[in-house]
Amino acid sequence: KNNNNKHFNYYKGQKMKLGLLSLVLISNLYSENTTKIQDISSLSLTIYNNIAMVNEERNMYIKKDGKQKLIYEGIASSVIFESVIPYFSKNTQLYSQNYHYDILSLNKLLEKHINKKIVYKKQISEFKYKEETAILLAVNPILLKKGNRIISDVKKSDIIFSQIPKDLLTKPSLIWNTYSKKGKQKIKLNYLTNNISWKSDYILNLYDTNSLNAWITIKNNSGTQYKDANIYCIAGEVNTKKNTPRLNKRFAMTMMNDSMEIKAKAFAGYHLYKIPFKETINNNEKKQINFISKKDIKTKSIAQSTNSIYFHRFQNILNQSFAHQIRLTNNKKDGLGIVLPKGVVRVYKEDENISHFIGMDNIKHTSLNEDIVLNIGKYSDIKQTITQEKYKKTKSYIYTQYSRLIENKTNKEQNIEIKENLYMNNIKSISNNNNCKNSCSFSKEGLNTYKYTMKLKANSTYKLNVDYKLKYDKLY
Repeated sequence: KNNNNKHFNYYKGQKMKLGLLSLVLISNLYSENTTKIQDISSLSLTIYNNIAMVNEERNMYIKKDGKQKLIYEGIASSVIFESVIPYFSKNTQLYSQNYHYDILSLNKLLEKHINKKIVYKKQISEFKYKEETAILLAVNPILLKKGNRIISDVKKSDIIFSQIPKDLLTKPSLIWNTYSKKGKQKIKLNYLTNNISWKSDYILNLYDTNSLNAWITIKNNSGTQYKDANIYCIAGEVNTKKNTPRLNKRFAMTMMNDSMEIKAKAFAGYHLYKIPFKETINNNEKKQINFISKKDIKTKSIAQSTNSIYFHRFQNILNQSFAHQIRLTNNKKDGLGIVLPKGVVRVYKEDENISHFIGMDNIKHTSLNEDIVLNIGKYSDIKQTITQEKYKKTKSYIYTQYSRLIENKTNKEQNIEIKENLYMNNIKSISNNNNCKNSCSFSKEGLNTYKYTMKLKANSTYKLNVDYKLKYDKLY
């Protein structure tokens, strides 16, 4: 029993020492002049792929000259600490910078009240209690001092807190040790943060007058809210694995453009999109911002087939499908004329005033006057059967002749395109003969690519005959 008492007294003494040590550490943090910097006067956010550049301006007032603890509260918990650069509008010496984040909990609240007067509940009957006051000495276990007595039978849940202590940093914060001058001052802070990204999504609606709508979707899991922020989105492949960007050290205000259209401009080898109004992006939120709304878009539907030239022996290739392609050109003449960031294009088509989803494809970053090809699926009612008519192979050449019976079983005229390519070495020459004429046209693209295009009427067929003779220097 004596040994048990001895161990208990030793344990109680160690806990009291720990409580006093916590008190000393907290008091050291706030022993000098301390100023919390909370109110944001200006906020801009430049978003890349899973990383963002934050530019903030805040106002503060220093009560007197001397050493100051400046607490910059509410930065992103995903901040890249090494990227943080503060600028002060008045002469300020910055000695050190710390990142601090207290998660609000019962233990944290108790620790912040060590050696302070607290209120606790004292049970006076089964269903009644009264409030008492005492000094909190230690947390684990709870030790209170009331007059000359030490009380140890109070539970943590019996303690009542009237407010959150000012020195409990419940938001991710930067703590700066500085020497600052008295008076008003502005602080500009630049930093990078992870876990925030953006992407573009498009809806191409095919009807009597085609339309294209697009949304910028921002996903914020960075650990903070961006309230009334100027938002910029960068399109392009930014290298974020090695070095962070060099930051502009000028202290300057950025003026907003009053135009209500999102415009793109070239910027440092990328495309910069500026949203012309301020938006609030909450933490753990997805936000969509309307990006494009264009009408009267000119598009063309193509049934497309790409094959290698059949320089081998075969009999029949039955019911070969055609890809369903939607083609358009990114220029004002065809209804667009805006630099498009990469994204997903979903294609809808209306029938009897009901929109139906007919396919989707990705587009890359698309400049002005650049062609866009969307592969949205395969036609079920446009097929071709390929039949080899002749084949001959010698030491110096290969001769192949085959026909394509193309069937359009739809109730509309269709644009058909067939491309044939050859990828071989030791080629001396290739000759081509075909019966493509009237509604069919033939052209050669590049070194060894041959293209056949035609308009095939509804519920009709077309037989395309081709032959190729390949001469080479030696047998391979």
